[in-house]
Amino acid sequence: MNGQARTTHGIVVGYDGSAGSQLALEWAAETARQQGKRLSIVHSGDMAKDPTLSQEDAATSPVDEGSERAGAILDPSQIETLAMPGSPASQLVEASKEADLVVVGSHGHGRVRAGLLGSTSYTVAAHAHCPVVVLRGPAGDESGAAPKPQRPGPHHNVVVGIDDSEASKRALDAAVEVAEREGAVLHVVRVAHARSMEAWAYAETAKGGTDETHEIRESAEKSVVDAGSQVRAEHPEVIVTTEVLYGDAGQSLADLGATAGLIVVGSRGRGGFSGMLLGSVSHRIIHDAACPVMVVR
Repeated sequence: MNGQARTTHGIVVGYDGSAGSQLALEWAAETARQQGKRLSIVHSGDMAKDPTLSQEDAATSPVDEGSERAGAILDPSQIETLAMPGSPASQLVEASKEADLVVVGSHGHGRVRAGLLGSTSYTVAAHAHCPVVVLRGPAGDESGAAPKPQRPGPHHNVVVGIDDSEASKRALDAAVEVAEREGAVLHVVRVAHARSMEAWAYAETAKGGTDETHEIRESAEKSVVDAGSQVRAEHPEVIVTTEVLYGDAGQSLADLGATAGLIVVGSRGRGGFSGMLLGSVSHRIIHDAACPVMVVR
């Protein structure tokens, strides 16, 4: 968190009444309860939906609903509501300047229906000034009750994807903090990837590997071993496991979400495209993972 104290808003959650935002609200409220922090519920009124409404009326109803839902988990004194007109993403990013964590559902009323991540959650994950947890909402028309997402704990580990980037190091620090607090196993993963995975597979099976494949594998194995050793030395109470996977980094990490309580990833890795604040790997994970995903800048 760049050494800055962010206590004004505590844990911030975006809420618009959709099924995805309901999941995010419940997850954020439970996290605030466990950590003894304030929950700030942010809703941005969209005047274009009903031009006859005042700015205050357009934003008030979902906020009241969200506050009532959160009140089933938290004491009302811990709940703050922020009803703001304008862009949901911009308001959440602004609130993140004074927050410890932002939580957002991946599908809201304005989601892109072509199988892409909703624009609000993508923008917030890319631009927020603190870590962001994204929860994937239900597909389709969002009818019916969405299943509650898994949480990190004794039965669901915290997965962190690492590489050699600075964002990866910050992601590891954040993952250790969560695992230690929640009593979860920390699973440190690096995905080894060659320029051509097809050529690698052929070299491994037909020729017993090449200098390139051996180097990539050894480097990946060394990095997870070193990371695991560092965590064990500094946090001996945290149980750490390590693994090297091979293939597409985003999909490989996303697949681990089937049993994990949380996946933690840096916002950009070594393979990030120039000009993109949210790398292709982290984008893929938050779109495909079944469990909540924390993005750390």
